[in-house]
Amino acid sequence: MRRAAGAAVVVGVVVLAVLGLLRAAAPQGSPSIPEQVQAVAAGLRCPTCQGQSVADSASVLAASARQVIEDQLREGRTPDQVRQYFVDRYGEQVLLSPDASGAGLLAWLLPALAVAAGGVFAWRWLHRARSAPAEPAEDAVGGAARRALAAHRAGALVPDDSPAGESLREALDARLAAAEDDPADAEAVAGADRRLAAAVRRYRARETSARVRAPGAVLPRRVVTAGAAVVLLAAAGVGVGLAVGDRGTGDPVTGDVPGAADPAAGVAALRAEAEARPQDPAAWLALGRALDRARQVDPAVEAYDRALALEPAADDVALLRGNVLVRAGRGAEALPAMRELAGRYPDDPDVLLVLGLAQEAAGAHEAIDTLSRFLELAPNSPAAPGVRALLGDR
Repeated sequence: MRRAAGAAVVVGVVVLAVLGLLRAAAPQGSPSIPEQVQAVAAGLRCPTCQGQSVADSASVLAASARQVIEDQLREGRTPDQVRQYFVDRYGEQVLLSPDASGAGLLAWLLPALAVAAGGVFAWRWLHRARSAPAEPAEDAVGGAARRALAAHRAGALVPDDSPAGESLREALDARLAAAEDDPADAEAVAGADRRLAAAVRRYRARETSARVRAPGAVLPRRVVTAGAAVVLLAAAGVGVGLAVGDRGTGDPVTGDVPGAADPAAGVAALRAEAEARPQDPAAWLALGRALDRARQVDPAVEAYDRALALEPAADDVALLRGNVLVRAGRGAEALPAMRELAGRYPDDPDVLLVLGLAQEAAGAHEAIDTLSRFLELAPNSPAAPGVRALLGDR
């Protein structure tokens, strides 16, 4: 019964995993251009940000990449063609989702393999439960008693001094006495068998309970195997069934991968967290990034300013602040801080790009040299075509 119940749980997880795979594989209509931009950007690694997607990054290069994605989609290219555009320029490493070939094939096959392995495990478990012959009750009692008696004679079953051990010792003596007094008295032998089988069950139960309570106790191999299988299936089923969202026609099977959520979602929660921890620069930085992604310029600048007031040496925050100002057409406001950053990071492409665009917006003649230097350092950047066009107009 316990085996059938455990197998039912495994089968349930397998069903969830299969439903998740089917849901991930089924297109859900034609997404809008902004939705396609978000989905493609969420699957691309930001060229200059550690561990962030193009969708999540507030970097100037990421913003330029998003614009390139939108432009190409509006020109009629498919999401796969846009991804290939970036792969051609940055290599396979630009993809956050593994390519479904070569070594990356394993990451795509693992959930399906886990589901298949779980199905085999559940089938074998159920089959073994069904095929096990049902032993009559009396024969089961007699068999257990005979095995216990044989183990005792061989020295493998030696009762201890516990109450359960004392009861087992008395039952063993009674069984031996019944056999010696009159082996043909089947009723007496059966009674002694029942007493001995019950005593063995109590004694074994006490031993099992003691092992489970003991520090460093080792669980039975069957329990460990079943637990590992359920954990594996839960990871595959829940991960695929819940984390994978709907996808549009032509989108990858990963669908709504992490990072593809509505940029405005969570802003209120981050604001509440920042206000609850007003002295934590990380909280203001997180709020500034969320506001930046939601295209709320003034609140984003304000959040970055709060973070910088608490941690003036945070150059990454200063760059983000300059970035949002430049994209909002307020490059002149970003110039002082960006000049300081360029003094510390003269060969950082992001710094040079923001500084050059800020100089261009302010009409500073240094913009040409700054942007030319950017092109030398990052000639294949998504922002490079726009910078070349800008320099060509000067």
